Amino acid sequence: MIKKILFLYLFISLLLPKVVFGKELIRDAEIEETLKIITEPLIKNTKIDKENFKILVINDSSMNAFVTSGHNIFIHYGLIAKLETVEQLQSVIAHEIAHIIGGHYIQRISDFDRAQTVAGIGMALSAAAGLATGDTNVVIGLAAGTQSASKRAFLKNTRTQEASADQTGIKLMAEANINPNAALEVLKIFKGQEFLTAKRQDPYIQTHPLNSQRISSIDKSLKSLNYTIKPRDKNLDYLFQRMRAKFIGFTGKPNSILRISNFKNNKELTTYTRAIAYHRMPDFKLAKLEIENLLKIKPDDPYYNELKAQFLLENGNVEESIKYYKRALELEPNQFLLKIGYARALNAIGEYKTSISLLKEIYTKDPNNSRLLRELAIAYSNIGETGWASLLTAERYALYGKFKNAMLHAKRVLGTSTHGSIVWLKAEDLVLEIENIVN
Repeated sequence: MIKKILFLYLFISLLLPKVVFGKELIRDAEIEETLKIITEPLIKNTKIDKENFKILVINDSSMNAFVTSGHNIFIHYGLIAKLETVEQLQSVIAHEIAHIIGGHYIQRISDFDRAQTVAGIGMALSAAAGLATGDTNVVIGLAAGTQSASKRAFLKNTRTQEASADQTGIKLMAEANINPNAALEVLKIFKGQEFLTAKRQDPYIQTHPLNSQRISSIDKSLKSLNYTIKPRDKNLDYLFQRMRAKFIGFTGKPNSILRISNFKNNKELTTYTRAIAYHRMPDFKLAKLEIENLLKIKPDDPYYNELKAQFLLENGNVEESIKYYKRALELEPNQFLLKIGYARALNAIGEYKTSISLLKEIYTKDPNNSRLLRELAIAYSNIGETGWASLLTAERYALYGKFKNAMLHAKRVLGTSTHGSIVWLKAEDLVLEIENIVN
């Protein structure tokens, strides 16, 4: 068993930082920035590495949030959409930060053998990845093919861990002068679900055991906690509701969205959801009209400019989309996710060398992005650098656990690239590791 863990550790160490989330993750510049702003007061006085800390959103309509390793928290978009206030979301995040502070994910390493049994190689690789790097970006991508029940078993916290995280979480809220009673509000959303069958429960209940004693304990602690609640930050509330509006726009049924007369009594957010809904129908004419209305309200909003660029690009108006991507980047020059969209547009007009220059810079900062790998492979392929294009494609397949396809592309690199070159050596390493893992 030790030999197996060590091998998996070495495998992931060699493969990283190429691991990606793919379809399991929603990577969006506005959403990630909003979550960062919402979380800042909670981690301000902790020892958490703020530079490497991330909150990432899983493309899942059910309600759940969890920590697996390192300093990353995962939240299903369904949970964010369900919560009503920014304080409720902060309470969920505070609870997960408490799991990080308590080192609860480390205790799951002892469950490694069970993970191999119940979930096979996918979850084993995921756990090894967390061991090797502390980067939970690995976990969702590699576990994507495993059974959801197995994932829940591996991620489940004990009642002792939950009690500890509850107490630390509400203290973090109080220290940040955020209303800790929001923690009770969130638990009451799930109250009663423990009596349902596993099939009908939200995953949150299965990874966070809930019982009346836990709620009573939090209630008792809240009464003895000394804290001062700051007036609600209207900007945080706005950002939270705007994020929810975006999720609803992109995940709800367009016709239902368009029947909503006024999202949260806010004209801007109503226009936001309607613009997205029309785009998804698709009705480009009406989508364009709504996004232009948004830009009249906030012409210097980088994410509204990005949204218009996306609408234009996906409707074939590539040249015009570039104008809005450039404007978005003028307003938010350090947002690498905006740059990936811009590179996608550059690829569409044949500006492959410019795209490569842009994406290579991003690749060193955030290589765990499937869109980046795809666009970079496209650009390399179109300038005749087929070796690099095949390698990036191979890595992307490998990181989804599609080893057969990965091997095909990696061997193509070995057969067409100069022996001993960087791309050849990287492909050889990938082939050897895949052979070891599947044989």
